[in-house]
Amino acid sequence: LHDALPIYSNLGNALQDLGQLDAAAAGYRRALQIKPDLATAHNNLGNVLKVLGQFDAAEASCRLALALKPEYAEAHNNLGNALKELARLDEAAASYRRALELKPDYAEAHSNLGNTLKGLGQLDAAIASYRRALQLKPDSAEMHYNLGNALLDFGQADGAAASCRRALEIKPDFADAHNILGNALQYLGQIEDAAASHRQALELNPDFAGAHNNLGIDLKILGRFEEAVASYRRA
Repeated sequence: LHDALPIYSNLGNALQDLGQLDAAAAGYRRALQIKPDLATAHNNLGNVLKVLGQFDAAEASCRLALALKPEYAEAHNNLGNALKELARLDEAAASYRRALELKPDYAEAHSNLGNTLKGLGQLDAAIASYRRALQLKPDSAEMHYNLGNALLDFGQADGAAASCRRALEIKPDFADAHNILGNALQYLGQIEDAAASHRQALELNPDFAGAHNNLGIDLKILGRFEEAVASYRRA
């Protein structure tokens, strides 16, 4: 039976990579039936459960991983992800910080800590975390976007636009980055360009309510009131 353990664990990993999350969870659970003290399978199961929206179960799986392997940085990071989804932001920040104590060059944990600090309203600290993440992983579109979003909240629209443009160089079909770029351009008074960015976001994601609303604001500023009303209604 133990000969099957790597097969089930590897199967879970492959299914997770393919986005077949229910099947991946089943693979990890089968691995844990064979070897209940396999910390990596508990951690991977927690990660899948978080993506599936089963946040309490994800927390429980990550805590089991950490009970078996307390210095498991990835499990601390995944526990932070579950806690963040449960709106327990102070606890999430503590989990990310523990991950970073164990693995200081863990770019994803720096970025995740930034997201949590932003949620806590600590924008200076969030921006510092995003910048550190990008030092470690400069080609991450998501991290450039996160920095741009925080900079815009901080009122630094030029920096926000630059960060979003860098995200879009890496990932041109990143609808959220087009939307935040549009917001930054709107803030800067470049309304036609803002509308173009919001329209690009909507080409990529027609059901993006926030981008419809933001496009409505652009159109209202431009005096195109009927079109603005249509965008608001769509939002």
